[in-house]
Amino acid sequence: MARTRRIATAATGTAVAVVLAGCSGSGGDDGAGKDGVRSLTIATAAEIPLLNPSNDNGTTGIQIESALWAPLTRVDAKTGKLVNVVAESVTSQDAKTWTIKIKPGWTFTNGEKLTAKSFVDTWNYTALGEHGFANNGAFQRVKGYEDLNPAKGKPKATTLSGLKVVDDLTFTVTLKAPFSPYPTTLSYLGVSALSAETLKNPDRYKHNPIGYGAYKLDGEWKAGQPVRLTRNKDYQGKDAPEADRITFRFFSNPETAYNEFLAGNVDYAAVPSSKIDAYKTDAPGKWSQAKAAGNLSYLNLPVTLKPYGDTRIRRALSLALDRESLAKLKPGNFPATSFTAPSIEGHRENTCTACTQDVAEAKKLLSEAGGFPGKLRLFFASDNPGEQVYAEALGNMWRQKLGLKIQYVGKPGAEIGPLANEGKLDGIRIMGWGHDYPSLEDYLTPLFASYGDVNTGRYKDAKVDSMLASANAEVDQAKATKDYQAIEDRIDRQMPVVPLAHSRDVYLHADGVEPLNTRYTSVDPVRSTFGE
Repeated sequence: MARTRRIATAATGTAVAVVLAGCSGSGGDDGAGKDGVRSLTIATAAEIPLLNPSNDNGTTGIQIESALWAPLTRVDAKTGKLVNVVAESVTSQDAKTWTIKIKPGWTFTNGEKLTAKSFVDTWNYTALGEHGFANNGAFQRVKGYEDLNPAKGKPKATTLSGLKVVDDLTFTVTLKAPFSPYPTTLSYLGVSALSAETLKNPDRYKHNPIGYGAYKLDGEWKAGQPVRLTRNKDYQGKDAPEADRITFRFFSNPETAYNEFLAGNVDYAAVPSSKIDAYKTDAPGKWSQAKAAGNLSYLNLPVTLKPYGDTRIRRALSLALDRESLAKLKPGNFPATSFTAPSIEGHRENTCTACTQDVAEAKKLLSEAGGFPGKLRLFFASDNPGEQVYAEALGNMWRQKLGLKIQYVGKPGAEIGPLANEGKLDGIRIMGWGHDYPSLEDYLTPLFASYGDVNTGRYKDAKVDSMLASANAEVDQAKATKDYQAIEDRIDRQMPVVPLAHSRDVYLHADGVEPLNTRYTSVDPVRSTFGE
């Protein structure tokens, strides 16, 4: 079973598609109400069915859950280095058996102590396939995973043999193979712990989450209503945000939040594609751009189907594209020149040798390959605003530069994903990927390993798989980085996907409130600062 991960079919390439809003009716420019309480209202996308980080890998849910839970580790916003949050230490001598010690004093909001057993019990529950938890695959590297998730028949076990509680604050994790980036994966919120009370009946707590984060639920959350949080005074982290109260509102249309901002009713709003030419004049001096670009937008190619199995065809399609023009269609987009995200340590520019437009070379390669038979089918998410325009721009470039015939196939994003996973897409798909943890490996494995989570194009190279295994086992991180870079160089020669763009999201913000925004982290409104 592959990991279920967060992807986006949006042409922006981001895994994060949030709309930010806040402080409506706060009563002051600094976001503080008349009683001195600093409040934020953050508008997210569509409504979610539950709040449970073990059973949720969607952008909206994880954003809210990040306020209700805390990760074991986190990338420091100022330095980009991995730091411990709930974890006291994460150590290993061989990159295969890891010892995790958690800090004392942490408690769930129902009073339960957060212990090593809390993590082990939660991970076992989540890893058992029959429970159907969304983050089941986050534990596929742990020894014993296959026994809980057999291809056929009933599970051979109900607990992972690789997990062991040592004492109240210590547990060990034995992986199936050495994996040196493991501490970085613990920054993913999907490996947080659930309370023992929740594990007894998860359904009962879908709308009544029990976490140990900086905030807790304020009152009851009912379907169709906003999620209201208040500060958790027992929070043990040293990174508590400034807001005293946070309200998350659900918006299915980003233009609604944008217009609410212009009307003075919200503090944050993402800039939708339809406003790319208007936001600077609509809100002069009140827009900013994310400093981090932890994402990649690309074209997924069905390499097992003709003519996409020919590397010359794949490179020709890439060389024909004007990425500068494409980037202008999406707020915050800029051309991709490699296969990983710029905000990742070890990222290099210009590793994609077919990402600079060269129409003459594209025509030459296409001719050598015998041309493109029939129509090129281009799949796009019809329910994603602006993606049809983006798809048509791609098609027009291939039509005008290479003489190809294009057939556009628009389907809701929820339909395209399953079709791709089942290998039923007979054409190119616009996709995006944003890492769950900041590592070159979290681009190379999901997209290019034969077992990769989002390798729906069925690309397979035994050499890439073996190089990944070797890099993963390298304890020296500097050497591991060079090994990962060598893998990217090999991938470039084969061009199984076509990189398009990265995105630094553009958002509008009111005076006096500014979300966390650094080159190492995504824009985080939960950790907003307030002006004096």
